[in-house]
Amino acid sequence: MKSGKKGFTLIEIIISTGILAVLAVGIFSMFIASHVNIKKAMDLDNAVLEIDSLIEGFHGTENSTVRASSFAIYYDDKWERSTNDSEIKYVIYGDFKQLSEEQEGLFNLSIRAVRLKPYPFENKEKYEIYSIDVIIEDTSYWSE
Repeated sequence: MKSGKKGFTLIEIIISTGILAVLAVGIFSMFIASHVNIKKAMDLDNAVLEIDSLIEGFHGTENSTVRASSFAIYYDDKWERSTNDSEIKYVIYGDFKQLSEEQEGLFNLSIRAVRLKPYPFENKEKYEIYSIDVIIEDTSYWSE
């Protein structure tokens, strides 16, 4: 049943629209995945900078009076310190303790950065961004 008119049939248009829709979903998911990966990389960069500054702060203090302590520092989505519960998106947890009684003057500092809200299309409740264990030397102990 050919008519003299040129053009596409309805079934050809439906099939081509379906193919384009499948391709669009694939491309859209790639954009979302790349956005999430960029956000993870930015979070890693910010977490490393914050943790490095914390470690430098511990190096600059005399720790002989502190034997064990734990701390948590809360940050908003721009990695600025925050005390407002509704803005908190990241937490840096830390444990500071003396290595042992025999090793006075040496302390173990364990720090980990955690994202509290999941990334898009991920279902992990807490996501660890970065963690590190370092040994801090109390210079006041050795100078006595």
